[in-house]
Amino acid sequence: MDTSDCKLPGSVFVHQPESLFERCSWFYALCREYLFRDHTPEIASSLFPAGGPEPGTHVLEVGCGPGFYSCRLADEYPQLQTTGIDLSENLLSRAKRRALRRRLANCEFRKGDAHALPEGLCRVDAVVMSRLFLIVPDRETVVREVFRVLRPGGRCFIAEPTSGFRTRIPLSCMWILSKFPYTPAGGFREPQQADVMSRLDFAKLIGSQPWGSMKIEYDGWYQYAVCEKSSEVEAAA
Repeated sequence: MDTSDCKLPGSVFVHQPESLFERCSWFYALCREYLFRDHTPEIASSLFPAGGPEPGTHVLEVGCGPGFYSCRLADEYPQLQTTGIDLSENLLSRAKRRALRRRLANCEFRKGDAHALPEGLCRVDAVVMSRLFLIVPDRETVVREVFRVLRPGGRCFIAEPTSGFRTRIPLSCMWILSKFPYTPAGGFREPQQADVMSRLDFAKLIGSQPWGSMKIEYDGWYQYAVCEKSSEVEAAA
């Protein structure tokens, strides 16, 4: 396949600003492991409703952080190939070490921006995103990128928290650490707060793309979207 077909015209790599997610990667990885909910069962049942993925299925985790879902899915389904994309080099290093410890040959990690996903990531079978809309500056562009890289018939699973208080706990703790000059975060303050989305805004954002099917659900702490790209998109193209 010619990878030039995967390029988004006019797309540019968005420069990574200074971030507490980079400076305090160890703390964010700790929160991901022990504080945030594990949606692996929901992801598996949503993306592979027929009883499991076909051999060679390619799953992309956008904003993978320390590689929690990429590694979990690669471990549970050896027939998968998972790729994690993130801007934080420190978190990516943690993700790579996680995969290495688990001897996951079917799991890889690359630096990349959710606003302009790398050219080679085209026609992936499934996309996973969790808690990413909290911190990205342009949610609409991220959704368009997810739609672009999915193959016709591919699915995505998106999870976003609904509690502003619980959501801001990790960032607030990182801000506290930044007040101490001899910590890795010393003196730096994240420029924006984690911002949860209302149900209406979440549904409007997800519905901005021409999905073949879209399902949105809510529970006490999270809102979820499971979307499928129509197979007719390829024919129209």
